Formats: sequence, C-alpha cells, structure tokens
Amino acid sequence: MKLTLVLRAVVLSATAFALAACAASPGGSSSSSFSFSSLSAATPPSAASHLYTQTNETSNKIIHYARNADGTLVEVERVATGGKGTNGYKILTRQKSAPDNLVSVGPVILSADNSMLFAVNASDSSVSSFSVGQDGKLQLRDRQPTGQKAPPTSLAYIAKAGMLYVMHSTGPNHIRSFKVADGKLRLMRKKYTLNTPRLQNRVGTQIISSPDERFLLANVVFNTPPPKVTPSNAKTKDGLLVFPIRDDGSLGKAVVNDAGGEGPFGLAFLNGSDNVFVNTLADSSGAVLSTLGPDGKVTSTPIARVALNPANKGPADTCWVSLSPDNRFAYATNFSFGNVTAFNIEGGKISVAADNQGYVPGDGNYKTGTGLVTSGPVDSWASRDGYFYQLYPNARQLVAYKMDGPQLRKVASYPVPYNSTVGLAGY
Repeated sequence: MKLTLVLRAVVLSATAFALAACAASPGGSSSSSFSFSSLSAATPPSAASHLYTQTNETSNKIIHYARNADGTLVEVERVATGGKGTNGYKILTRQKSAPDNLVSVGPVILSADNSMLFAVNASDSSVSSFSVGQDGKLQLRDRQPTGQKAPPTSLAYIAKAGMLYVMHSTGPNHIRSFKVADGKLRLMRKKYTLNTPRLQNRVGTQIISSPDERFLLANVVFNTPPPKVTPSNAKTKDGLLVFPIRDDGSLGKAVVNDAGGEGPFGLAFLNGSDNVFVNTLADSSGAVLSTLGPDGKVTSTPIARVALNPANKGPADTCWVSLSPDNRFAYATNFSFGNVTAFNIEGGKISVAADNQGYVPGDGNYKTGTGLVTSGPVDSWASRDGYFYQLYPNARQLVAYKMDGPQLRKVASYPVPYNSTVGLAGY
C-alpha cells in the first residue's frame, strides 16, 4: 500500500537508523531474454551438504554445520578466521551492539565448485580464505589485509581469473581484489569506486558476479551515510553499478543503472540464469525482477511491495533474498518486521505471494529508528532440496524452514552468537 506523506516524512527523518534498518536498524551466450519454462527443478544434492556462517565476534570464527536430508543441522566445528569481527558493534551507525552490524550481503561466500570459502574480518579490515574438504571441513589457507581502512563487508569470486573481489561499505576505494592461487591471497593494485562525480560518499551493500562471470554487480544503498543519510536511487537513478570483468579479472568502467527503486540492498540470480535476478529495495519495501543486458544495462519490472500498515511506522527494510530451486518463489527478509515475504515469479513478473512468513520476535532490546522492535533477521540461504535457512541475530537463532510454496514451515532452530552473526553460504 502507499505510504502517506506524513509517514514518508517520518521515515526520511529517521533514516539514519531506520532505512538503515537493514542499514542500522560484452558478447558471449548471455541474452536479455530468458525462458522461465526452460528451467527445471534442481536435482537434490547426492553428497553430504553443508552450511556456513560467521560469528563476527572479536575472535572471528566460521561455524560449520552438516545438513541432513530432513533439513536439520548438526554443528561440526568452529574454525578461526585469524581476523577480528565487530562483536556486534555497528560501524556505520556506531551502535554498541546491533544486528546487521555489517549492513551487507555476502560476507561469507563459497567458490562455485565449493572447494574454497572466503570470509571478511570487518574490524581489522582483512579477508580470510579456507580450503573446503570433501567432508565439508575447513582449513585456513590465508588471511590478508585489504589495504583499506573501511570495513570489508561483501565478497565475490570468479574462477576463470582466480580473482576475489572485496567490497568495503564506504570509499572512495570501495572495491579491491586479490589474486587467489592455492588458497593464498595476493592483493592487486587496482582500486574501484562506487562513487559518481556528484555523489562522493556512497555506501555499498553487495557485490556479486553474474553466473557467467562477465559482470560484477554492486548495490548502493545510501548516497550519503548516517547520520545524514539519503537513500540511493531516489532523485538520481544510479543505485546499481555493473562492472565488465576483463579476462585478467580487472574491472572495466562501471555502467550506472536504475535499480528499480530506492535503497537497493541484496540481489540473487535465478537458478540457471546468467542475466535475470531479483533485487530487494530497502526503502521501497519490496523487490523487482531485473534483466541484465549484454551491454551491462539493466531493466526492471515495477516494484512488488510488502504489505505495510500504520502500526508498522516505516519501511519494511526488505534486504536479503534467496530463491526456491524451481525459481517460482523469492523469499525476501524484512529486517524491520522480523519476518520474510514470499514473492511469486511468473511470466517475467514478480508479485507478493505471502507476507509475514518466518516471523521471530526479538529480545526487546533492539528497535529500529521508527520504534519497531525486531529480531533483526539478516542473511538467508536456500538449499537445492527445498529448505530455507534464516539468521535472526537479535533472537540468537538460525532457523531452518521447509519451503511449501509461498509458505515457510519451521523445522528447527539453532543458537548463534548474539547480534554479531552474519553471512550464510552453503551447498
């Protein structure tokens, strides 16, 4: 529903902590067209499956879970990254302890072949690399500083060039890269910015490579950071940057795109597609279905919006998203509401299928800038055999759900460190 002008004014005046609810709380075979009917449901994993998150505590660790056929988890190990996490401190808004303290997507990622895992260490501005054994167990291979003072918050890796990209929440040098060889990291000299000539203090939330490794996409949530925050893609339609990836892994000049709405936060490519993706919009409280063209230009559908009512007092802060194996549903996390909205994807369009899924209450000690008490749900991950996993750091929980169309059926929950825990990656 449309927000009233009064509500809109309240939202904008509180954006430093509310929009910041998530934020504080050319060539090849790719085509701009995409046949949804051409994708069949993914085959369930035949081997053992695994899930990883990071504690983001002062002594940062990766928690490794083995995943059973019924979706339940068994904690296997906690492996030190060798670096320092924020321990719940939210650097962007200077809150002592708050969920989503990195304000990002993808602080923990796996390589496409699941042989390597990478993680950020936000407090000492470093990144760690691990080898992944056949049993899913991790071995620390390297840890290196990123060369920037700003905290690293999001990662992307491409195998063809053996390159790891590291995004920092603020610039000017938002993106640095490492050459990866046998798990060892070598910092490259080139630096890349998410700023534009008119906007020199932008805040990024995510970098992700297109599945064909031709482009690196970057979402920008703020044009200016807290406390005087302004959402990106509002007056200027430039919230999504697309960098061509050269053969050597260096990046070409960014193509600046309209993200489709205000405050773009997290995007996920459809399974089996190199160019169609869902992008969430924190300040617009919704999501769009977007298509990446061979020239790096992006087109998007109209916004599908999460249901709001006066009691909500502000945006839903729709931030993280995962997809069902058959691409019929996108499950987007509403940070401010403590729940998940399921979006239906059909015929090249996206619409809301079910609101208020996976609701978990917080402990009452964290409120958004608009006064909403929330469990601060952050990263999510969807398995190939139909399970959805969601982090609720303020409730100290990682919850497993069974996907049942647009509905999420709870399977079990598992304890995680309070407020600090971020990132989910699995296979």
